[in-house]
This record gives sequence, C-alpha cells and structure tokens, in this order.
Amino acid sequence: MGFRYEDLELPQQEMNMGEFDGIQERPEGRKKMPLGMKVLFISLIIIGLVYLYLFSPLTTGWKQADQYQKRMEAHTTAVITHEVEEVASGMAETRDKYGSAIYQAHCAMCHGEKLEGGIGAVLTGPKFIYGNALADHIRIITDGTTNGMPGFKKQLGPEKIHAVAHYIQTYHAQ
Repeated sequence: MGFRYEDLELPQQEMNMGEFDGIQERPEGRKKMPLGMKVLFISLIIIGLVYLYLFSPLTTGWKQADQYQKRMEAHTTAVITHEVEEVASGMAETRDKYGSAIYQAHCAMCHGEKLEGGIGAVLTGPKFIYGNALADHIRIITDGTTNGMPGFKKQLGPEKIHAVAHYIQTYHAQ
C-alpha cells in the first residue's frame, strides 16, 4: 500500500481558456495575427530581400581584393611620383634613399611608413623573427614567409630587393 500522488485531493481552480492572472485574452487573438503586424512582417522580409539583391557582391561586382588592389596602386603611384621627383632633383642618389623609396612604394602599406608595423611585422628590431643579417632580410623579401608575407622576387628584382634589405638593415642599426 504506499503513497500515490493520485490519491491526494487538491483543490481544483477553475481556469477559463485564455485567462491567466486575471487577464483575459480575446478569443480571436489566438487565431490570427493583427493586420499591422502582418504588413510589418511582410515588408521587412521584402526589404531584406531587396537589400540582399542590391548590395550583394554578386550583383554589384564589389570585391574586397579589388579594393585592396586599388589602394595599393594608388599608394604605389603616389610614392613613385614622389620618387621620380626626388630622382629628378638629385636627392635620391644614395642607396639608402633608393631603398627607402622602394620600401615606401611596396612595403609601407603593410609594415608602416617608419617600419613600425601594421598588417605586417614590425621591422625596427632589435631582433627579427627570421634572422638579423642582411642575407636573412634579402631571403625573406625574395621568398616571403609562411605567416602571410608574399615574396617580391618577380615584382622587385634582385637590385631593388638588396636596396630595401639594406634600408631595413641600416634603419635597424640606427
């Protein structure tokens, strides 16, 4: 014979359908959504679909890589213009100036104008991840790294790579 929950007599409260805590729902409230809510819901879905269509990269042709390429080209053009002005005025005669101008044109976008870093690593030292010697700098600029830096062998060529490596080395020595 033990205790059974069903044997308990609990007072039954009468609850009408839709009534809770003294608040009574309208019977039609459970059956349909108000017209204003339907209009808002459908219009938000339509606006979302139109937005996706108008501003999708597939319909606009916008690509992040293209934006990056445009910024790099603008930066390179500005620096090359500045470099040509320096060469024309006779200011860029030394190897350091040449390396600095190439650095500003091709490297400053990622490594900062004063080698302070940004997207790329800081190049002011005192120690570098891939080596401190001039040959290490040349190898990294030529071949790139596994951490995201591309190689610049084709873009710059050996003479410009040596000039940039020398610039980084002399900047580090200061």
